[in-house]
Amino acid sequence: MVRHYNFGVEIEAVAKPYGGGESFTNVDWYRQLAQKLRNRGISAVHDDNSKYSKHPEYYGGKWFVTRDGSLKRPRPFVCMEVVSPRLDTTLHISRILSDFWEAMRVHFNPQKDVSCGGHVHVTPVSLNNKFSFRSLKKIAFACVVYEDFVAACLPPARRENQYCIMNSKSVDSGLRETLLYGKNNATLQQVAAEIRSKTTETDLYFYMQGNRYVLWNFQNIFPHPKTGRCTGTVEFRGGNQFLNTKGTLAWVAFVLGFITLALQEDLLHKFSSYVSPEDPKFDSAIEDWWKRIRRAARKSRMKRYLPDEYTRMQTR
Repeated sequence: MVRHYNFGVEIEAVAKPYGGGESFTNVDWYRQLAQKLRNRGISAVHDDNSKYSKHPEYYGGKWFVTRDGSLKRPRPFVCMEVVSPRLDTTLHISRILSDFWEAMRVHFNPQKDVSCGGHVHVTPVSLNNKFSFRSLKKIAFACVVYEDFVAACLPPARRENQYCIMNSKSVDSGLRETLLYGKNNATLQQVAAEIRSKTTETDLYFYMQGNRYVLWNFQNIFPHPKTGRCTGTVEFRGGNQFLNTKGTLAWVAFVLGFITLALQEDLLHKFSSYVSPEDPKFDSAIEDWWKRIRRAARKSRMKRYLPDEYTRMQTR
């Protein structure tokens, strides 16, 4: 059975313009990129930096070129964040992302920078485009059980990044309190029981994290207290820096495969054993898990974008 998802990407970038434009401001460069996207028939707008906004275009139909408050580099470099519109796996996403990267490279040479990362937001394709609370609980527990496997897929700079720390290490989260002395079968069974006991999305969020700067962010699953806005997305913040179509597709495929596997396995009700990184069986366990991730990604027709070996994700 095919399992389709809506998704969006957030691309943090430090880019070097190809000559000229010495007098350009960041806003001028944002405008240039948005125009190059429109020249390819892709709807896009740029941020004029007149006021702070939290990705207002994200769930519209346009790419949004904006600033990234965490990135600051001297000239000639331009720091930005590019937020995609909502895409879905029924579309020709390789062509869509390829068009974006072609437009980016008309003006810029994206630089490798360990401060940059890629984020992927996901919801199911359904009547209301939201995960059920039952599904969110399954995903949350899988995020905990497979935390060490996911960390092994990340380059060192992302494992240690303050903006995407492991959920189990998130200060002020209920999860951190439960796992304060480490993961083992007993403590993970306790985590499962505590997640099952949550009665609202808000409770689940506060259990899983103390703020949004975690590997798996559940902040968008309940209405914002000020705006009432609720996109319903689960956000993966640990992706390696997106520098091209291949890498972007690989991380999208990974996140979709992970979520599909979490829903299929239902570890929340079927958890049996935990394999720690110190266990001699860890290598074989993670290799088997990666095979399952790739099979799960096939459900969304995304398997082709994942490498055969999980270690190759570190350079995607």
